[in-house]
Order: sequence, then C-alpha cells, then structure tokens
Amino acid sequence: MLLYLTVNLKRLTACFMISVALSFAATPKEDKKNWPDAERGKALAERLCVNCHVVSQDSATDVPDGVPTFKGIANKSKQSAEHIRNILMQPHAPMPNMNLSRLEMDDIIAYLDELRLDKSGTPLLPNLKNRGAIPEYPEPS
Repeated sequence: MLLYLTVNLKRLTACFMISVALSFAATPKEDKKNWPDAERGKALAERLCVNCHVVSQDSATDVPDGVPTFKGIANKSKQSAEHIRNILMQPHAPMPNMNLSRLEMDDIIAYLDELRLDKSGTPLLPNLKNRGAIPEYPEPS
C-alpha cells in the first residue's frame, strides 16, 4: 500500500510539474506588433506622406512650398504626441484624411521621435523607453 501511494504521489507531482510548465509555455509573450515602432512609422510615412512632406533625408521628392518636413515637425517647439495625433485625426486642407489607427499614428510619432535633434528633452512617446520594464515611480517625499 505504501509503495502504491509513493508511485501515485510521484505521478501526481510529475503531472503537476508538466501542467505548470505548459501553462508558462502557453502564456503569450508580449506582442511587439502592439507597441509603436519607428521603422513601421517611417515605412507608413514613406507610403502615405511623401507626396507632400519630406519624410527622410534621402527623400528626392519635390514637395509643395510651406509644407513642413518631418524633421521640422519633430523639432517644432513644444511639440507633443497629442498635438500630432490631433493633426492626424482632424486633417486640414490640403492634407487628406488617412483614417489611421491609433497604433499607426503612434508608429509615425515614434519615427518623428527619432528625428528629434535634442535627445535630452522628453520623448514624444516617453513610455517607449521603458517598454516591457517595470515603470519607475517617484521617490516618496
């Protein structure tokens, strides 16, 4: 009887360990497709915005007078992600309505963030710096 209980306890322990291991394996990893990505933003801008804006340094397209470059947009004084989102959500003439998703807008903003000359300031999308990390909280006073 004792041998029977020992064998069953070993089997039960093995089944428990396997189920724990499988539950961790089945836990979805963080999907990077759901995070803003500057490379996707640049590709999107080169597809949708290049007719009117100079999107990157290697753009060889002529653009209308008075239309800001992406570098100019990125380095505008007091520029914010919210302001850029508002412009993209409520376009103005001659800017077309592109019906971008929130992630697509954030991809473009992430690309604009890379074009900023002053890297010491607050990033347009500050939560990207600690992506996947535990957020830092201020010290208690």
